[in-house]
Amino acid sequence: MADVFISYSRKDSAHAMELANQLRSWGIEVWIDFQGIDAADIWPKEIVQAIWGCKAFLLLLSESSLRSTGVLRELSLAVEKEKPILPVRLSALELTEDFAYQLAGVQHVAATDIEAIERSLRKIGVPFGEPSSENVPRLAAPPKLRPAPPADSRLSLIVLPFEDLSPPGENNLWFADGLAGELIDALSHVRSLRILDRKTSIGLRGVKLRTVEIGKEYHTRYFIEGTVRKFGEQIKTSVSLLDIETGDYLWQESFRGEFKDIFDIQESVAKNVVEGLKLHLTKQETSQIVDHGTKDPEAYKLYVKAQEYLDKHTREGFQFAIELVSRAIEHDPAYAAAYAFKADALVNMYRTYHIESTLLDAAKQLANHALELKPDLWQALAPLALIHQLQGDRVSAEAMAHRYVAHAADQSNSHFTLATVFDRAGDYAAAIAPYEKAADRNSDSLSGVWNLVLACHHAGETEKRIHWASVAIPLFERHLKFHPEDEFHLACYASLLHFAGRHVEAKAYADKLSSVRDGTSLYSLACLYCELGDLDAGIAVFRKALDAGYRNAVLLDRFLTSSTTGIGSLAGTPEFEELRAAIEHVSHEAHHV
Repeated sequence: MADVFISYSRKDSAHAMELANQLRSWGIEVWIDFQGIDAADIWPKEIVQAIWGCKAFLLLLSESSLRSTGVLRELSLAVEKEKPILPVRLSALELTEDFAYQLAGVQHVAATDIEAIERSLRKIGVPFGEPSSENVPRLAAPPKLRPAPPADSRLSLIVLPFEDLSPPGENNLWFADGLAGELIDALSHVRSLRILDRKTSIGLRGVKLRTVEIGKEYHTRYFIEGTVRKFGEQIKTSVSLLDIETGDYLWQESFRGEFKDIFDIQESVAKNVVEGLKLHLTKQETSQIVDHGTKDPEAYKLYVKAQEYLDKHTREGFQFAIELVSRAIEHDPAYAAAYAFKADALVNMYRTYHIESTLLDAAKQLANHALELKPDLWQALAPLALIHQLQGDRVSAEAMAHRYVAHAADQSNSHFTLATVFDRAGDYAAAIAPYEKAADRNSDSLSGVWNLVLACHHAGETEKRIHWASVAIPLFERHLKFHPEDEFHLACYASLLHFAGRHVEAKAYADKLSSVRDGTSLYSLACLYCELGDLDAGIAVFRKALDAGYRNAVLLDRFLTSSTTGIGSLAGTPEFEELRAAIEHVSHEAHHV
């Protein structure tokens, strides 16, 4: 039976994992439910037996655990069995009455005070010995536990997908999503707001949860809800600002007009939201929320439609996006954001489906022209950095990315761009720090934390990989709760279980994904199978990825050469040469589409 039972809330899984690793590095046997007790009442018999048999009950205290009935049940059981209890605080907090009663007279320690935790466990009589190898490497010296992140003082806001109430036969969902997306972009410039990003917000369309439940999942208090009705050039928009903590509507208003009035409507909505939240904006923030990039309604309409197609990430989607934004530029040749958008679309087309150097040349011209038109359009530096990297000019790529960070240090995407430059150059260790900064600025970004975990993995940073995988797992579980058919994130989740040290669960989860058809998802599963030691399954799934049209040249080569997949052990065999030939064939095909 384990010496220490760790009780914690699922929302604190990253800290719980680090604490478990810390204890194991001291040779202490630990029992921890890696799912977190909030997930469900799984293994109830094992939980009871583990508490009864442990020498010490370690309670991770946080605002989340104080709200968890599961954690309270575990604590009550430990008190009933008169187990020595060590409360470890993640931050300063006031105990609820239930917890205060159970912990009366018990001394607390801070999670960052490693020496105090060690002294307390030794005083209790927990045996220290040789480090355990289970799920954690042998450590020369115990690492410092990361302190809990400081409380975010910003007001939290989600713009829910606007409902399209257009007449039958008039599908204007693109307009509804575009209006919500533009509002998110405008309000994201307000530093006193923590706003859910556009992709995640629009992804909540169709989710069968009440607003209060979504608020609980995303730790958000304020919501913007809206409906749009577009018939020809006539539009009607109704927007509400809701405080779910009090249940009050802080502001509600309807707008009528023609499509040519769209900019006035957007500006009115943004300003009313700011007033409803009682925010005080700087002069720069005020100018940014009313900056639409163009004064031409038709150019704007084409630009919004292009965004819808780009988000599909298909060959046809990229083609339609490029065509639409090209027409937007024809309507307004001074539309800087449209030039930057088209550059990004061409880079995506090059990377994924059509490796033709003329695409990068055209994208570079477009991005540079966007900056000529609007020198402070810093997001145009993102495609420029990637273009230079793809052309083999790492020096210029890094210069562009550093310039982006220098001018937009508060934006997650600037740090993500710098990390991507390092990552694609194979300098995974250098990519970790900017990926971490990107994650700090947008803690809900699945792609951000996923790429961070991969960078830690390829850099051989096992401790950091385990930590960030543990941070990512609850985020992916939340996403998959809303989008259970999302193949790409299902495959990523299976790999995250592996990266967190939960190898048996990872294999079982991957085996359930036999119906996956998406090429990128199949590639991730192929790598996972190989890293778990099942090369036959990995190669079989890899061939499926090629058949499904997967053509990322950098990652295809990484599959053969990376030390983590183990495919290199087959070098010189007919099977290895067949794989190499298959990769060369599809790469040649991608160059000549």
